[in-house]
Amino acid sequence: MDIPADIISKMERYCAYQDRSEIEVRKKLGSLAVSATLSDEIVRILKEGDFLNETRFAEVFIRSKVKDHWGKFKIREGLYAKGIPADIINEQMDLIDEETYQEMVRETIDKWKRLNADDADNKPKLIRHMLSKGFAIEEIMSILNQ
Repeated sequence: MDIPADIISKMERYCAYQDRSEIEVRKKLGSLAVSATLSDEIVRILKEGDFLNETRFAEVFIRSKVKDHWGKFKIREGLYAKGIPADIINEQMDLIDEETYQEMVRETIDKWKRLNADDADNKPKLIRHMLSKGFAIEEIMSILNQ
């Protein structure tokens, strides 16, 4: 099967610039009007060249979302939306440092209280905010009850 070299190099650059999921790569190939058969071959080549690595993508995604104060539920859903297999998600989620994560939950609660000084004692509003960021009720309550 003849794959145009310019498409391979374009996709290598696309993946080298930033880690991508397979779904993102296939979407990009679709925007370039590449057939499904050709897309399969290009994805295989990118994986063999380690330009496309879903484990690495999940690791980077998790790290950046923890930095952005996302909860574990929201991170997990984000990875599912990117088409990352459940076994990779579970493996990478288990690598989150619990101490760092708990500190981030505390920081997120403290920030909300600072920014919402008028509602600082409004626990239900704070809990709704934290749930919307993907934190588990158990995580929220363990910090609030300290």
